[in-house]
Amino acid sequence: MYVVKNSSRALFAALIPLAVVHAVLLAMALLTTKVEPPLALLPPPDKLLFAYAGRLALDAVLLFAGHTVLRQFNICSRVAYALIGGVMAATSYALAMRNGLMLFEPPPGSEVTAGLLPAAAGMLGGFLYGQFAGLEAAAAAPAAAAGRETAPAATAATATEAAAAPPRVFDGPVRVRSSVGAIAIAATVPAAISAILAFMLLALFGPAGPDSIITAALPAQVFLTVLIATTVPSAILVLAVHHIARAFRRSRGGDYAVIGSVVAGGCFALVTPLLGGMMIVLLPAALINGAIMGALYRRFAGIEPMPLPEIVIATDAQALVGADHPSRRQHGVILTN
Repeated sequence: MYVVKNSSRALFAALIPLAVVHAVLLAMALLTTKVEPPLALLPPPDKLLFAYAGRLALDAVLLFAGHTVLRQFNICSRVAYALIGGVMAATSYALAMRNGLMLFEPPPGSEVTAGLLPAAAGMLGGFLYGQFAGLEAAAAAPAAAAGRETAPAATAATATEAAAAPPRVFDGPVRVRSSVGAIAIAATVPAAISAILAFMLLALFGPAGPDSIITAALPAQVFLTVLIATTVPSAILVLAVHHIARAFRRSRGGDYAVIGSVVAGGCFALVTPLLGGMMIVLLPAALINGAIMGALYRRFAGIEPMPLPEIVIATDAQALVGADHPSRRQHGVILTN
């Protein structure tokens, strides 16, 4: 039996989606202070920093607490970690809203809707923790879960046996897994690239001085807009790339990147009549997006053994002959009077 390791590196990786979502929501909230009357004063930078760091610290504590609970029950599934990540992120949002830890409260009537994006980021964070932390053998079942006390000598013996047991190896055929979490991560690529490009353009040509808040808020708005508009098409594209690669028995990251670029280019060619002269400008972006999405999916999906053939249910023992058996090419004859 295996459990997920305790890993600070995996915890930092799991906090990346939550950090991005908190930064995007904070930038959007700061923009409302400049455009909605009456114009409000921006909070001091120190207050913004401590509020942002406090939310991330609360997310980290709850996520690690969820990981500890799953370890106690010897659960190592990435689906379970994604679910516990979403639950813990939603709990963090509810605690922050109830205890006044949010700088900007959501508008009345949108409290639940405003928590959906942090919950989705928490699910990605839990998935990433299960992906990067790795597995280790469970030395012994927890005494509390087993409902009985374990003798120290038995516990030590079990731990020694678990450490001395040879690792299992597999040299059979494998294929890339179908992973919802990997699809969700790859589907965010167009939004992330669009936000980065918008930030670079505003940093070079954007306004300076008091209006520089737009430099942070507009990329955040671009990220949310593109994310909402491209999540479903990007997920469909990544799923198509995965099944095409599986049909051609390709499993390397480079193969997935090439297939992703080709599929993205083909999809772009289908909508070319609608875009007209913008094709030359947008085609390289589509090819790059497709390549990155394919490579990211392969990185986070993992591999699994090829499934065995389906079991045959036979009612006639004489029919159990090979495909090249003579009885498959000629009919037997029974003479009757």
